[in-house]
Amino acid sequence: MAKQEVQDVKKTPLYDIHVKLGARMVEFAGFYMPVQYESIIKEHKAVRSNAGVFDITHMGEFLFEGRDVISFLQYIMINDLNLLEPSKGQYSIMCYKNGTVVDDLVYYEETPERFRMIVNASNREKDLEWLNDHIGNHDVKITNLSDERCRLAFQGSNADELLQPLIDVDLSKINRFYFAHCNLNNTPIFIARTGYTGERGFEISFENKYAEKIWNDLTNTGASPTGLGARDSLRLEACYSLYGHEISDSITPIEAGLNWLAKPKEDIDYIGKEILLNQKSKGTERIIIGLNLIERGIIRENYKIFKDGQEIGYVTSGGYSPTLDKTIGLGLVQSQYSEVGTELEIEIRGKLLKGIIVPIPFYRNV
Repeated sequence: MAKQEVQDVKKTPLYDIHVKLGARMVEFAGFYMPVQYESIIKEHKAVRSNAGVFDITHMGEFLFEGRDVISFLQYIMINDLNLLEPSKGQYSIMCYKNGTVVDDLVYYEETPERFRMIVNASNREKDLEWLNDHIGNHDVKITNLSDERCRLAFQGSNADELLQPLIDVDLSKINRFYFAHCNLNNTPIFIARTGYTGERGFEISFENKYAEKIWNDLTNTGASPTGLGARDSLRLEACYSLYGHEISDSITPIEAGLNWLAKPKEDIDYIGKEILLNQKSKGTERIIIGLNLIERGIIRENYKIFKDGQEIGYVTSGGYSPTLDKTIGLGLVQSQYSEVGTELEIEIRGKLLKGIIVPIPFYRNV
């Protein structure tokens, strides 16, 4: 059985390059992916000070076409597509009827009848099934482009300066969450000013056959190959939710502090609307908070959180912050204990260490 599972693990078009670069490869969401090349901390700091290139081909990419694409997405998403226009994207969430999360994702309006969507790697199949199961009478065709295209993130404080010489459009005119179809060294790409690091940067999609060329073009700018380890520490500093951690099929967007996503959309009875708007107006019993340790130690996911000896929640994400040189974490706790400055205890290796609730995000440069 184990051998069969190994054989079923996919490789991105850049697998051989990652191995050649000495990356430590692990199975993640059904793919062999690089966790790190040389050092997570070094790669993390390179993004904050310069730029990094991430292989994110394991994520899903869907194309929506048809007369009813907007009305369908208005029904399936909690954000309001009336805020969109062609060449603009939007972050949103699909919810179950009870308000918990199917997935968080980004979609881009190419035309009112043509949208592109990027979804989490671990939810590719589930998302596609959920979307197709809810099309109903909507005139919408969904094409799964996930295995036909390669996706890279180019992120960092110097991303614009390094990338501009390679691109045939003015990157300064692509505002946050906007996108363009253009060329990178004469190679056709889809490029969006989105990312998961808290830095300026872009996410790029293109046909698999261009994978090695574009990877080399991007790393030749001086940007560092960057693995999933730094991707996670960067997003934690920026406090971006990670599916299965801050949002999941047991945590709602409101509990995750994403209240702004749940729009009224008065004329649309979107999935999960009643519960989400009720939570938004009345509050929730649990809420995501930011954590620092007062004592020496490292916060890790699933560690229990206590207040005066009473268990009040758990850590959803945690680790060392290379930017801040301290341990940081996010936790889901009872709302009455969520005020910034509240001291509490985190159980680490059988000991209760003192922690404190702090403002979030810990870091963001966008």
